[in-house]
Amino acid sequence: MIARSTARQATSALRRQASRCDTDAMPQLSIRDALAESPVRLAPMASFTNAPFRQIARACGSGFTTNEEIDVDALLYDNVRTRDLARIRPEEGLVAMQLLGSSAETLVPAAVKLVDSGAQIIDINMGCPVRKIVAKGKGAALMRDIPVTAAILSAIRRAVDVPLTIKIRGGWDRDALNAVEVARMAEDVGVDAIAVHPRTRSQQFTGRAPWQVIAGVVAAVDIPVTGNGDVSSIAEADAMMAQTGCDSVMVGRAALGRPWLFDDCYDQLDDEARAKYERRVIDEHLDLIEADQPPAEALIQAKKQLAQYVANTPHARAARRMIFEQSAIDDVRTAFNRFHVQRREVVAV
Repeated sequence: MIARSTARQATSALRRQASRCDTDAMPQLSIRDALAESPVRLAPMASFTNAPFRQIARACGSGFTTNEEIDVDALLYDNVRTRDLARIRPEEGLVAMQLLGSSAETLVPAAVKLVDSGAQIIDINMGCPVRKIVAKGKGAALMRDIPVTAAILSAIRRAVDVPLTIKIRGGWDRDALNAVEVARMAEDVGVDAIAVHPRTRSQQFTGRAPWQVIAGVVAAVDIPVTGNGDVSSIAEADAMMAQTGCDSVMVGRAALGRPWLFDDCYDQLDDEARAKYERRVIDEHLDLIEADQPPAEALIQAKKQLAQYVANTPHARAARRMIFEQSAIDDVRTAFNRFHVQRREVVAV
C-alpha cells in the first residue's frame, strides 16, 4: 500500500466531522470493512447488473455490488421500471444504490427516498460517458464544475446518514485530468469512498486504462478507493491493488458471461470440473431471472445474459441467433442447451 500522512488523516477526519455536524446519526456501516471482506466486486453496468446478475456474482464470490444506475427524474416520477430497479431484495445482502442526476434539487430527495426504502449505501454516478447522459449534466459531466458538484454532494451528505460514495473517471478529456482534484473535494465534503475508472470521458472505453490515475487518487485521499478498468481476473485485480494501493477492484465488462471470475478457486479446476461449475452457475442465473422478473422481461433478460455466456466461444454467432429467435423462455433454455452440448463435444474433440 502507498504510505499516507497521519497529519492529513487527522485533518480529513475533522473536515468530515464538520461537514456532518447537523446530521443526527453517523453511518453505521463501515465501507472500509465491507471492502476488506471481499475486495473484488462487480461493477455497475446499465441493463446488465440487475438483481439476478448481482446475486449470481455474489454467489461466485463478488464483494458487495452496486445496482445499475437509477435516473433520479424517473425515480421521483415513480416510473414503474425505475421502481423495480430501486427495489431492494433482502437476499442480495449489501447493495450500493447508484443514482444518476445533475442537481441537489433532484438528487437529494431521490437519495432520501432510497434510504427510506432501506438503502444502506448511496452511490452517485459521476462517470457515465454516454452522450445523452452528459448532455443533461449527469454522469461524467459532474466532474466539469467542481464547486457546483461539491455543493450537490454536501447537500446529499447532510440529507442522509448512510455511507455516501461516488464513481468517477480520470477526467473529461486529456486536457482536464482532474480525478485527484475531484477526489479531494469529495473527501472534504464527507464522501466515504470513491471508485475510479481512469479513462477520461472522451476515451469512453477505448485504449488502455491508465492505472497510474488510480494510484494518484489513492495517494491524495485517506478514504477507501476502488479501482476499475482492464481487469478480467482475480490475478489482474491483485495486480491493480498492488500497483495502485487501491482498497478494492470493480470488474465490469469482463464479468459478463463469466461471473465465476470472482471465484479464485475456479482457475484451479480441471476442464470437466469447470464445465460443471459453469453450467450450474448458468442454470442458477436463469432460475433467478425467472423468479425475479415478469415473463416478458425475464425472456429479454435471459436472451441478453445467455448471449454473453456464449460470447467468445466456437459458433457464438449461430448460438446467439438461435437464442434470440425464441419466443418463450423454455425454448431459450432448450436452444442454449443444444449449443452447450455441441460446444462441450467440440472442446472434447
